[in-house]
Amino acid sequence: MSISLLPNRRYRAQVYDPATGRNVSVSKILTPAEMREHRAENGSFRLKSEARAAREAARRKIGAKSRSLVTVRAFRERWITDPLFATRRDRQTIIHNGERTNAFAKVHGDLPMERVDAEIVSGWLEGGRRNAQVPALRAMWRDAGSAKAGYIVTQNVWAGLGLEQSPGNRDAQPPTEKEMWRMIGYARELTAPSFADYLEVACFTGIRPSELDAFQWPQIRWGDGEIDVNVQWNAKLREFAEPKYGPYTIALVEQAKKTLLRIKRDSDSPFVFTTLRGSHYTPSSRSYHWNRVRARMARGDLKLYVATKHYWGWYAVNVLGLEPSVVAVQFGHRDGGKLVERLYGHPDKRLRRAKIRNAFASTAQVRPLRAVEGGESA
Repeated sequence: MSISLLPNRRYRAQVYDPATGRNVSVSKILTPAEMREHRAENGSFRLKSEARAAREAARRKIGAKSRSLVTVRAFRERWITDPLFATRRDRQTIIHNGERTNAFAKVHGDLPMERVDAEIVSGWLEGGRRNAQVPALRAMWRDAGSAKAGYIVTQNVWAGLGLEQSPGNRDAQPPTEKEMWRMIGYARELTAPSFADYLEVACFTGIRPSELDAFQWPQIRWGDGEIDVNVQWNAKLREFAEPKYGPYTIALVEQAKKTLLRIKRDSDSPFVFTTLRGSHYTPSSRSYHWNRVRARMARGDLKLYVATKHYWGWYAVNVLGLEPSVVAVQFGHRDGGKLVERLYGHPDKRLRRAKIRNAFASTAQVRPLRAVEGGESA
């Protein structure tokens, strides 16, 4: 703790010192006169607010001295390991940020953080191949410029770059309904029965692939017609974890129910979909089956996520006409449908133009207005 309560009911303040790599008392950083300004006595403070103020003053003083000392490599190592910077990030995010900042640290690791300027940033991003690294680098520099890091940078050189964000799956074209059935047919022809069932249930429920990897029989509430989605296989952490947005419940539609009921349970495994060895699916164990299916479809670039969850969102919005807020419930989103409308609904402009034509065609005969003098009509 950077501020702690002593047995005498006074407060002690500490700060991280990059020169020593450990926390030190603020009295080691501030002069006696500066300590007196914060009403310190014998290196401690009567009020917690006084300890906080002294801590901030010490951090700024260290930052001014250490900006020429703390290298990119040194701070990155601290950033991805020190719990001080992990309080608002889960383990998967920490691993992701470590991966996205690794390349820059390998090339510029010996450079002080404060000496990374616009010229270096421009050179690193030249050609646009490294744009995906920017969010993690921006977060790293933001934390480096914070009080908890000791203000070791004065500006975030990765902020405000105006780079075009990746559309992600927003513009990805999911299969049509006809293509979806053909895709399932190919799966039954080319892959293990369990993967074909996996694919069909995914298309009719919208459950994420990672959640289907961990899908277990007790999650199905047959009488209620619902499925409790409360676990996923996290491939990055290689362990079971909660779903991305937390546990949620979805509707079990009839087609998915029929598929689940015909699955043969040849073992005591709790998992609904299993490999030939009886274990649950993982991205690596299902990739072989999926590659065969999409190659047969001549859609080698089609992602499993787009072919299943993204397809369900497209179908629900454009064919079933469900409101984004309704689709959001099936996806486990907690934003009232904003993400569905922006990314997952994939509004089909061709279908919407057809709706416009049909709407006009179904109206009564329209009598065109006749222009008359004076701008009036009759």
